[in-house]
Amino acid sequence: MEKKEKLNIEEVLLKEGKYVGPTSGVSMLPMLKTGRDSVVIRPPAGRLKRLDVALYKRGGDYVLHRVIEVKDGGYVIRGDNCYGDEAVREGDVLGVLTEFFRKDKHVFCTDKKYLRYAKRRVKLYPARRFFARVKGRLKNVVKACRGRGKKRNDGAEK
Repeated sequence: MEKKEKLNIEEVLLKEGKYVGPTSGVSMLPMLKTGRDSVVIRPPAGRLKRLDVALYKRGGDYVLHRVIEVKDGGYVIRGDNCYGDEAVREGDVLGVLTEFFRKDKHVFCTDKKYLRYAKRRVKLYPARRFFARVKGRLKNVVKACRGRGKKRNDGAEK
């Protein structure tokens, strides 16, 4: 059986000037969904700006996350569906998302509606993080209560 070669997006960007392909993973939900949406990545034409979506490599994997903050020599980056920030050096950025196909819609990253979404997604991050923590704690409380209930029932039946 032949080994499937891993796609080298850097080579595609160099030869073609852009990469068009599917996404995988959940870090950019709800904007991009695995198996449904496709992205168009182009080499960066200078420094990225806040809200740009950068393509970079972490280990051997490609990562597509949003620029939250521009710093000297790099960026603070986070996926739309993530709760942790990452520092990425400017030289590690391979490309920038310029457009994407979501369901049957072609969306340009310069579109006003898209930019409103991106701003809102970043602005609401503290609230999303707070509610995610509350939800996690509530799950732990429910799990602990269920565990205690099982112990009481098990003991009563014997």
